[in-house]
Amino acid sequence: MNISSISSTTSTSSSGNESEIKQLTSQITKLQGQIKTENQSKDDTKTKQSKVQLLESQIEQIQAQIQQIQAKKANQTTSSKPTTQTTQTTAKPSSNNIIDVEA
Repeated sequence: MNISSISSTTSTSSSGNESEIKQLTSQITKLQGQIKTENQSKDDTKTKQSKVQLLESQIEQIQAQIQQIQAKKANQTTSSKPTTQTTQTTAKPSSNNIIDVEA
């Protein structure tokens, strides 16, 4: 038995991704500004630390989103090229199949 895959071509627009990355980068810049502002505020150390940690975790989440978009974009770039894969599987009947079932 021979099994062959069908080649496929996928193309997508990356312009939407680029504008989304710019928007996310802008959010990171704003959050970094808020961190600077918080570090210069007159809040007590514990409050500052808490607020800064929250802002930093938001930055990390946004950076993870950017990485996901970039990875998806990279995958789309490689998958937009036509690819053909052929996989051949040969199944040979075997007469040595012995099933021993004891009840």
